[in-house]
Amino acid sequence: MKSDVNIIEQLPGDLRRIAEVIGIEPTLDLAKAFRGTYLYIHNLDDMLREIRNEDIRKSYSKGTKVTDLAIKHRLTERQIWNILGMEPDEVTPPSLLNLLK
Repeated sequence: MKSDVNIIEQLPGDLRRIAEVIGIEPTLDLAKAFRGTYLYIHNLDDMLREIRNEDIRKSYSKGTKVTDLAIKHRLTERQIWNILGMEPDEVTPPSLLNLLK
């Protein structure tokens, strides 16, 4: 029986990289499900930023000073004020935001 490392080395291109992260079985499941389809995996930065912004708004509403929020999140006070003036992103469902916390 071949070791997992040998099997991973036989996988082509991006499948090899995916297998190194999530394992061989899930990689093969992905390959079967999306056969030959171009699959783009989005960066989570926007969603993580929205989680941060939600935390800033909640903390501010509970009385945390803008200066303290800026220090905590390594942002300027102007950036904090801009975030406080923004509405929460309605594109990202709250349940998904909770999974990323």
